[in-house]
Amino acid sequence: MRTVYIIIAVLLALDNVFIHFKVPVLGLSYDRFLEFILFFAFIKQYISEIRINPFFKKWNTFIILFALLQLLMNLYLVLQGKMEFEFVYKFFVKCLSFLVYSFLFLILVKKKIEYVNIILVIHFLIILFALLHHPLSPMASQMMGFKQFLYSASNVHGIEDKLMLEEVYIAGGGFADRFRLSGPFNSSIGFSYFAISSFIIGFYMYLKLKRRIYLAFLILVFIASILTQTRSLLLAEIFLVFGYLFFVPSIKNTLNKLVIISGALLAIIVVYASKDVLTFGNSRLVQNHSENRPLLWATGIYTVMNYPFGVADEDYMKIKNEMFTRYKNPGILVLSAHNGIVNIGFHYSIIGYFLFTAFVIFILRHIKFLEPKFIVFFRLALLAYLIHSSFHNDFILSSDYPYLMVLILISTESLTNNKQKMDLVHKDHL
Repeated sequence: MRTVYIIIAVLLALDNVFIHFKVPVLGLSYDRFLEFILFFAFIKQYISEIRINPFFKKWNTFIILFALLQLLMNLYLVLQGKMEFEFVYKFFVKCLSFLVYSFLFLILVKKKIEYVNIILVIHFLIILFALLHHPLSPMASQMMGFKQFLYSASNVHGIEDKLMLEEVYIAGGGFADRFRLSGPFNSSIGFSYFAISSFIIGFYMYLKLKRRIYLAFLILVFIASILTQTRSLLLAEIFLVFGYLFFVPSIKNTLNKLVIISGALLAIIVVYASKDVLTFGNSRLVQNHSENRPLLWATGIYTVMNYPFGVADEDYMKIKNEMFTRYKNPGILVLSAHNGIVNIGFHYSIIGYFLFTAFVIFILRHIKFLEPKFIVFFRLALLAYLIHSSFHNDFILSSDYPYLMVLILISTESLTNNKQKMDLVHKDHL
């Protein structure tokens, strides 16, 4: 049985790495297909969790509601002739896969918290792969060859051009300052979503077990995050670490809090303003690009307002053209909303915003029952994720799986905390 749990940990850790190798007919990646098989193998425990675990029962209800909401929205688009019917099935299965993924992580952690270490070890290997893939690495060409294999079965639009550009950067060497670390993922943004969840899980394990190895892991993730040149990711990680140090109950001295604030501000200034960060004078981190994201957000919101029960590609393009005519910014025509929260309306209609609000309230209510340090930690982990995802398109319950593990940890930590309280009560009676 231990072997089965190890397989589960490996599958969860490798999410989105081998996703382009699909099972014929079904269209699922092999790792996702195996997750579904394991889910049905543990179906009795799944039913048991719904009965005995209040958190998971509500979690299960929310994901099914999201799945049904999206199903109805997509059927509406099909009836309008704006979507092919096959996408209705694919998106519905994808919604259910969020439930499968989170349940497998739940039984893994409930079995033994140390299984999370297997996930972090594989995450470490992914980060090591990413660092060795950097143009400054002597093994960059070999890593490039392996990455090309990972995408040999891919039909993602533009992936060949991205891989070719990475190959040029590696061959050129001197282009290292423009190379954005992406590891086995198709872009630096894909890597950044992996990184923020991995950083949060590593931080949680440090708070839980107090082992220095987790601090070393966090430092490695942060170094890789700098090399992605993704500012929102760095801001989220800095916010989480210094926010925790500032708000954790064990630190009460005013002077210490001032030092923490100063450290956070200094970290942000060094990362965003210095012309000498890792000698990347021409890197994306330190250049002043004109930001058009507010216009992209506004375009996304305006689109959902105009098509509240389902947005088709042609509808989005119509609104984009209208907004371009008004604001004359070419980015509007070629870029999507770049905001995970805004994109909820695209995946779940305007009703999705209300359902997601209820989902967040449900999460926050359960956080209140944790140990004080974990109350601080998980609240900040939510905010850190929102900081990062508010500048990019992926989001939980749309395309980001690893962050589901972070939220499930709230459930397992709550169960642990309640068990400890019950044990104390039992001892007092004795």
